Amino acid sequence: MIEINVTLLIQMVSFLVFLFLMNLILYRPIRAMLARRSAFIAEQQGVVDSADAGAVAVSQEISTKIQQARKDGRQKIQDLKAAAYGEEKDLLQKAGGQAAKQIQDMRAEIAKEIGVARDQLRAQVQSFSVELAKKILGRSF
Repeated sequence: MIEINVTLLIQMVSFLVFLFLMNLILYRPIRAMLARRSAFIAEQQGVVDSADAGAVAVSQEISTKIQQARKDGRQKIQDLKAAAYGEEKDLLQKAGGQAAKQIQDMRAEIAKEIGVARDQLRAQVQSFSVELAKKILGRSF
């Protein structure tokens, strides 16, 4: 059993002195080292978080630029197509105009040739009709 006497008091004082010395020599340096380590980890976590946020921002910026470049590319393609269609339309109109002019020129030439041929036929018809009348009637006029 435990007897309450001076030795108990000495043991208690001895325990408190031991506790104080352990706190001074062992626990405080360990707690300080743990605090520095926690601060270092927190600082490094902040650096990692800021780098991660920067990477996300750069990734979003790149994605935005890619989307804008695609949009610009599609717009340029549409512009080029519209210009090509306009040029095609102009070429077709020019070709149609040239074809119409050629057709008109050919018709005029054909009409001229028809007129010349009619004049020649009229002259021949008169001479044939005179000859035919001579042969049918058997006399000359």
